[in-house]
Amino acid sequence: MVRRLLRYLGFAGMMAASLTVWGANPAASTSYTAGERAAIKRHVASGSHPLPDPTDRVADSRRAASLGQYLFFDRRLSANGKFSCASCHQPQRAFTDGRRVGRALGVDPRNTPTVINAVDGHWFFWDGRADSLWSQALYVMEDPRELGSDRAHIAHVVASHARLRQAYKQVFGALPPLHDGQRFPAHASPHSPKDSERARAWQRMSEADHKAVNRVFSNVGKALEAYQRRLMSRGSPFDRYAKALLAGKPDANELMSPAARRGLKLFVGRARCDLCHSGKDFSDGQFHNIGLPRLAGEPLDTGREAGIRKLLHNPFNAGGAYSDRPKGHAGQRLQFLPSPESMRGAFKTPTLRNVARSAPYFHDGRFSTLQQVVSFYAQGAGNADRVVGKRERTLDLIPHLTKAQIHDLVAFLNTLNSAPFPASLTKPPARP
Repeated sequence: MVRRLLRYLGFAGMMAASLTVWGANPAASTSYTAGERAAIKRHVASGSHPLPDPTDRVADSRRAASLGQYLFFDRRLSANGKFSCASCHQPQRAFTDGRRVGRALGVDPRNTPTVINAVDGHWFFWDGRADSLWSQALYVMEDPRELGSDRAHIAHVVASHARLRQAYKQVFGALPPLHDGQRFPAHASPHSPKDSERARAWQRMSEADHKAVNRVFSNVGKALEAYQRRLMSRGSPFDRYAKALLAGKPDANELMSPAARRGLKLFVGRARCDLCHSGKDFSDGQFHNIGLPRLAGEPLDTGREAGIRKLLHNPFNAGGAYSDRPKGHAGQRLQFLPSPESMRGAFKTPTLRNVARSAPYFHDGRFSTLQQVVSFYAQGAGNADRVVGKRERTLDLIPHLTKAQIHDLVAFLNTLNSAPFPASLTKPPARP
């Protein structure tokens, strides 16, 4: 009799553990396989210091970070004095802008990604056309749809304001003689339209003066990187739960809801989400064609295909003359890029940290809720006739998901939000 009772209780316990995953017994623990626990461990954020960036020698300089934070909020860097980096990367919106696509001096056809934890990446922008945080900032400053400025103007802004000029000298050394208007016009850039005055002014400058302006321009980008490297967000309800779970603490379940625990099990298990959303930032940092059909009326966007070409021709890439270690590992990566054609229609895997605060979603901002995002993956490829490039086969591994499972995955994604940054990091300092 006793043996029968024990066998029954053992069977009942197994059933309860199994049912917990799907919500029949929400008070019990979610059961994870050894593989799932190992995957959870790989997602846990650890360490408060970013990896070094040898291409930027001042990346971890406090003075450079203070200068970069000042510049991040400085609207004088834009062509009309009305926009700054913070106009689109708003601290109160997890350093995004809440819009479907970016809007500043013009309209950018792509959604504004967060810069939180951007320091962990190797490639930047949705198409990866920059390979460092500092070179990413340079694109933004000269893009006519964003700040619409030019590198000569940027250099003059730094040189013509006493506090900026002094802070720059403390970090990077002396500025070139920008007061000489004959050598250094107020506005000039090789990226301006060929028939524009900015382009003609650049052509009149000597090669040595080109390099001097480019050096100041790249240094501004490096200061901006030093600030953004401080925007690391690691602690979230998921991290606290995962650490307690892996440590075997009995109160671990109190740190995350039953639905979120079931969602986590799906994420690292059957739903295969972490095939691409891997690691501590829930992103592999690579590029994938997920079969998004083109939106009606939207221009053709080839993604990584165009990004690779731009990256290789960018004088500010990690292997270029303005990198502080052009022959290092980051520069060597440029030799092993895939053919651009093979990456047609591929876009970078975004981080999922703070994802509930960074709507809308995907490179074109087509989805406004996480429910829609997860449903897209659960339902398949969509209209293949309008897909740019070739959808990759990886997504065939994602199974059909029920409404309840979609709900649980969304509940889990909501646990990836972290506490807000201190106010000292989210507003311009009193001085650079």
